[in-house]
Amino acid sequence: MNAIRDKGPVGRWLHRRLLPLHQATQRKLHDLNYLFFELTQRCNLACRHCGSDCVADASMPDLPVESVIAVLEGIRRRHDPSRITVALTGGEPLLYRGFFELGRSITALGFPWGMVTNGWAWSPQEVESARVAGMRTITVSLDGPPEVHDWLRGRTGSFARASTALRLLTAAPWIQKLDVVTCVHRRNLDLLDETRDLLAELGVRHWRLFTVSPIGRATADPDLMLDKVGFQRLMAWTAARRGTPGPTVAYSESGYLGACDTTVRNHPFFCRAGINVAGVMADGAILACPNIDRSFSQGNIHEDDFCEVWETRYQPFRDRSWMRTGECVGCSEWDLCQGNSFHLQDPGTGRTRLCYHREFDLGEISSQPES
Repeated sequence: MNAIRDKGPVGRWLHRRLLPLHQATQRKLHDLNYLFFELTQRCNLACRHCGSDCVADASMPDLPVESVIAVLEGIRRRHDPSRITVALTGGEPLLYRGFFELGRSITALGFPWGMVTNGWAWSPQEVESARVAGMRTITVSLDGPPEVHDWLRGRTGSFARASTALRLLTAAPWIQKLDVVTCVHRRNLDLLDETRDLLAELGVRHWRLFTVSPIGRATADPDLMLDKVGFQRLMAWTAARRGTPGPTVAYSESGYLGACDTTVRNHPFFCRAGINVAGVMADGAILACPNIDRSFSQGNIHEDDFCEVWETRYQPFRDRSWMRTGECVGCSEWDLCQGNSFHLQDPGTGRTRLCYHREFDLGEISSQPES
């Protein structure tokens, strides 16, 4: 699919005609290649934008280790584990009792695995435990200079902790990929260059940007959301920094962006939730990405066989014609968008909570530096 990333007229023509065919094939095959486990909803921070509304002492019990292993053993009997990446998330995964022992078990079963962390609890001991457990990839959250990061994460000192974690992890040659994710909002939009310099100094090579979705805790804090002008500025800034010295920068997979889609991303938009991506939540619910509304659950690992659910259910994810309501009816971008990212679906209205293409009026974004 490299040809459709060409930004010339031929590339755009191929993009609009070949990408829907590729996506249709992927939906039909639905090869599982990425599996989330939400191990816990406990967290040592109190992030203002948390999509899962995680807290320090969550009432929901953690996902049992034996349940995780049972799912993976069932998958291994039917699929090649080396082709399925396991992503351990939360909450904060390091609060999960026996986390690195679980990692070793996942490695022993033949699955590559990684994790998402806020960076608070890392020391040289955790880094060594991760190496022994066979961790291959890690994503660390860092949202800007100290005062901005600590404000968003709800705990003083969280920037210092995340920075320490990054210094330790970027010095670990055995990690196959480390990237940083930054939540862009009104308070840090003008600090992106400063943040990129910080990341470069910390040894970070890969950087992903995302914006707040109107879900979870963020629904009570609308000031976190960028307005139309702010989002357009973010897209222009990202496009201008692509391919320049420093950490590689890309906008996240969230949301269809229209004409500027391939200008700010490494790959064209394609929501793979329920198509190539599955997830098991802390209560055992079988979903896709962790931020998707729980009402879209396809079963529960405590009652259902995960592989059977993957093969026989997930119809709402693989045939999204039901999403073509409201503004999506007659939209010229439907074939490429297919109703936007699944985590933005509002089950109460049956519509997407946010259409980037329509609400932010995203046309061609220049890749020239801002004047």
